[in-house]
Amino acid sequence: MFTDTANFTTRTFEYGILHFLMLFERFVPEVQGSLAARRGRLIKVEGDSLLLEFEGLREACGGVRAIEALLRRHNRGRPERDQLLFSYGIGWGDVLDLGDDVFGLEVNLASKLGEDVARPGEALLTPAAVLALPAAETRRLRHYGAVEFGGVMVELHRLPLSAR
Repeated sequence: MFTDTANFTTRTFEYGILHFLMLFERFVPEVQGSLAARRGRLIKVEGDSLLLEFEGLREACGGVRAIEALLRRHNRGRPERDQLLFSYGIGWGDVLDLGDDVFGLEVNLASKLGEDVARPGEALLTPAAVLALPAAETRRLRHYGAVEFGGVMVELHRLPLSAR
Protein backbone atom coordinates (compact mmCIF):
# COMPACT_ATOMS: atom_id res chain seq x y z
CA MET A 1 0.00 0.00 0.00
CA PHE A 2 1.18 3.48 -0.82
CA THR A 3 -0.25 6.62 0.79
CA ASP A 4 0.08 10.18 -0.38
CA THR A 5 -0.63 13.37 1.55
CA ALA A 6 -3.14 15.66 -0.12
CA ASN A 7 -2.14 19.22 -0.96
CA PHE A 8 1.46 18.79 0.19
CA THR A 9 2.91 21.21 -2.37
CA THR A 10 0.27 23.89 -1.80
CA ARG A 11 0.52 23.67 1.97
CA THR A 12 4.31 23.70 1.90
CA PHE A 13 4.20 26.81 -0.27
CA GLU A 14 1.73 28.50 2.11
CA TYR A 15 3.08 27.42 5.51
CA GLY A 16 6.60 26.13 4.86
CA ILE A 17 8.12 22.67 4.89
CA LEU A 18 8.77 22.68 8.64
CA HIS A 19 5.08 23.09 9.41
CA PHE A 20 4.20 20.07 7.29
CA LEU A 21 7.08 17.96 8.60
CA MET A 22 6.09 18.61 12.21
CA LEU A 23 2.52 17.47 11.51
CA PHE A 24 3.55 14.45 9.44
CA GLU A 25 6.32 13.29 11.77
CA ARG A 26 3.95 13.41 14.74
CA PHE A 27 1.35 11.38 12.87
CA VAL A 28 3.58 8.60 11.50
CA PRO A 29 4.08 6.91 14.92
CA GLU A 30 0.29 6.73 15.30
CA VAL A 31 0.10 4.91 11.97
CA GLN A 32 2.89 2.56 13.03
CA GLY A 33 1.06 1.78 16.27
CA SER A 34 -2.07 0.75 14.39
CA LEU A 35 -0.23 -1.52 11.93
CA ALA A 36 0.77 -4.36 14.25
CA ALA A 37 -2.85 -5.28 15.01
CA ARG A 38 -3.45 -5.53 11.25
CA ARG A 39 -0.29 -7.54 10.51
CA GLY A 40 1.25 -4.62 8.68
CA ARG A 41 4.48 -2.70 8.78
CA LEU A 42 5.84 0.64 7.68
CA ILE A 43 8.55 -0.02 5.15
CA LYS A 44 9.58 3.57 4.61
CA VAL A 45 8.59 7.19 4.60
CA GLU A 46 9.21 8.81 1.25
CA GLY A 47 8.62 12.55 1.31
CA ASP A 48 4.92 12.99 2.09
CA SER A 49 4.11 9.33 1.43
CA LEU A 50 4.18 6.05 3.32
CA LEU A 51 5.00 2.66 1.85
CA LEU A 52 3.22 0.00 3.91
CA GLU A 53 3.17 -3.79 3.65
CA PHE A 54 0.52 -6.17 4.97
CA GLU A 55 0.38 -9.95 5.20
CA GLY A 56 -2.89 -10.05 3.28
CA LEU A 57 -5.31 -7.87 1.39
CA ARG A 58 -8.00 -8.02 4.06
CA GLU A 59 -5.41 -6.65 6.47
CA ALA A 60 -4.46 -3.94 3.96
CA CYS A 61 -8.11 -2.91 3.58
CA GLY A 62 -8.45 -2.86 7.35
CA GLY A 63 -5.24 -0.84 7.54
CA VAL A 64 -6.67 1.83 5.24
CA ARG A 65 -9.81 2.04 7.37
CA ALA A 66 -7.71 2.28 10.54
CA ILE A 67 -5.53 5.06 9.11
CA GLU A 68 -8.63 6.96 8.01
CA ALA A 69 -10.05 6.64 11.54
CA LEU A 70 -6.75 7.97 12.94
CA LEU A 71 -6.88 10.88 10.51
CA ARG A 72 -10.47 11.74 11.52
CA ARG A 73 -9.43 11.80 15.18
CA HIS A 74 -6.26 13.74 14.38
CA ASN A 75 -8.12 16.35 12.32
CA ARG A 76 -11.07 16.83 14.68
CA GLY A 77 -11.08 20.39 16.03
CA ARG A 78 -7.89 21.40 14.23
CA PRO A 79 -7.68 24.29 11.80
CA GLU A 80 -7.52 23.24 8.15
CA ARG A 81 -3.82 24.12 7.93
CA ASP A 82 -3.07 21.49 10.61
CA GLN A 83 -5.17 18.68 9.12
CA LEU A 84 -3.79 15.73 7.17
CA LEU A 85 -5.59 13.94 4.34
CA PHE A 86 -4.31 10.81 2.60
CA SER A 87 -5.06 9.06 -0.65
CA TYR A 88 -4.23 5.36 -1.05
CA GLY A 89 -3.12 2.86 -3.67
CA ILE A 90 -3.32 -0.86 -2.92
CA GLY A 91 -1.58 -3.50 -5.01
CA TRP A 92 -0.98 -7.22 -4.55
CA GLY A 93 1.62 -9.49 -6.07
CA ASP A 94 5.20 -10.64 -6.05
CA VAL A 95 7.72 -8.15 -4.74
CA LEU A 96 11.43 -8.05 -4.22
CA ASP A 97 11.63 -7.41 -0.45
CA LEU A 98 14.92 -5.88 0.67
CA GLY A 99 13.73 -5.31 4.23
CA ASP A 100 13.84 -1.51 4.12
CA ASP A 101 12.30 -1.29 0.64
CA VAL A 102 10.18 -3.34 -1.76
CA PHE A 103 10.08 -3.34 -5.54
CA GLY A 104 7.71 -4.74 -8.14
CA LEU A 105 4.98 -3.90 -10.61
CA GLU A 106 2.25 -3.83 -7.95
CA VAL A 107 4.35 -1.53 -5.74
CA ASN A 108 4.76 0.83 -8.70
CA LEU A 109 1.06 0.72 -9.54
CA ALA A 110 0.06 1.29 -5.91
CA SER A 111 2.38 4.30 -5.83
CA LYS A 112 0.85 5.74 -9.00
CA LEU A 113 -2.68 5.17 -7.70
CA GLY A 114 -1.98 6.73 -4.31
CA GLU A 115 -0.06 9.71 -5.67
CA ASP A 116 -1.65 10.48 -9.03
CA VAL A 117 -5.12 8.98 -9.27
CA ALA A 118 -6.87 8.62 -5.91
CA ARG A 119 -8.46 11.66 -4.33
CA PRO A 120 -8.05 12.51 -0.64
CA GLY A 121 -9.84 9.91 1.46
CA GLU A 122 -10.00 7.47 -1.46
CA ALA A 123 -8.40 4.01 -1.71
CA LEU A 124 -7.96 2.46 -5.16
CA LEU A 125 -7.06 -1.16 -5.84
CA THR A 126 -5.18 -2.68 -8.75
CA PRO A 127 -6.81 -5.52 -10.72
CA ALA A 128 -4.45 -8.04 -9.09
CA ALA A 129 -5.50 -6.82 -5.65
CA VAL A 130 -9.18 -7.16 -6.53
CA LEU A 131 -8.67 -10.72 -7.81
CA ALA A 132 -6.84 -11.74 -4.63
CA LEU A 133 -9.54 -10.47 -2.25
CA PRO A 134 -12.06 -12.88 -0.74
CA ALA A 135 -15.53 -12.66 -2.30
CA ALA A 136 -17.04 -11.07 0.82
CA GLU A 137 -14.59 -8.18 0.55
CA THR A 138 -14.94 -7.71 -3.24
CA ARG A 139 -18.68 -7.18 -2.83
CA ARG A 140 -17.86 -3.99 -0.93
CA LEU A 141 -15.78 -2.55 -3.75
CA ARG A 142 -17.05 -0.01 -6.26
CA HIS A 143 -15.95 0.10 -9.86
CA TYR A 144 -13.79 3.16 -10.43
CA GLY A 145 -13.08 2.96 -14.16
CA ALA A 146 -10.08 2.47 -16.40
CA VAL A 147 -6.83 4.40 -16.19
CA GLU A 148 -3.99 4.27 -18.69
CA PHE A 149 -0.49 3.35 -17.51
CA GLY A 150 2.17 3.24 -20.18
CA GLY A 151 -0.34 2.63 -22.94
CA VAL A 152 -2.14 -0.14 -21.04
CA MET A 153 -5.67 0.39 -19.76
CA VAL A 154 -6.06 -0.81 -16.17
CA GLU A 155 -9.49 -1.32 -14.55
CA LEU A 156 -9.55 0.00 -11.01
CA HIS A 157 -11.84 -0.46 -8.03
CA ARG A 158 -12.45 1.78 -5.05
CA LEU A 159 -12.65 0.63 -1.46
CA PRO A 160 -15.45 2.61 0.24
CA LEU A 161 -14.24 4.40 3.34
CA SER A 162 -16.26 6.05 6.07
CA ALA A 163 -17.39 9.58 5.36
CA ARG A 164 -15.45 12.30 7.08
